[in-house]
Amino acid sequence: MEDYQGAFIERHTDTETLCQSGRKIAAMHFGGITIECLLKAMIFASLPKGATQEWMNDSNNPGHTITNPKHSYHEALRRHNRLRSRIESFPTVRRWLDEVENPISQHFIDIRYSGIDPDDTKYKRWLNAYQRLRKWLQKQATQL
Repeated sequence: MEDYQGAFIERHTDTETLCQSGRKIAAMHFGGITIECLLKAMIFASLPKGATQEWMNDSNNPGHTITNPKHSYHEALRRHNRLRSRIESFPTVRRWLDEVENPISQHFIDIRYSGIDPDDTKYKRWLNAYQRLRKWLQKQATQL
């Protein structure tokens, strides 16, 4: 069984280490995974009582109908209506999500194949969005 909350904490530590080491592409890639893990942890926290914290699929009925959103933030938000509604009220948060999910105009999963670092302006914009989004989502996790 996946431990998205634990993975979030570990990937955040990895992202911080990569940022401090100047490993921009790797930081952006792991930062995207960090937010993905946090969103998935928030989805699991919102499941009904008695439901198993597993994704529903053809061979598994965990007591809910939520399927794995994979690496898509949009799909993750479709599975957490209260969080999606809250984000819709904050256009800045939507921009942060877009910036972290698609840094340098490419999905965070796919940038791992890039051999060229972004320029400092793009990286700083991504880092600011990542840090602010992570803090904002962590605050929402305690309120939803």
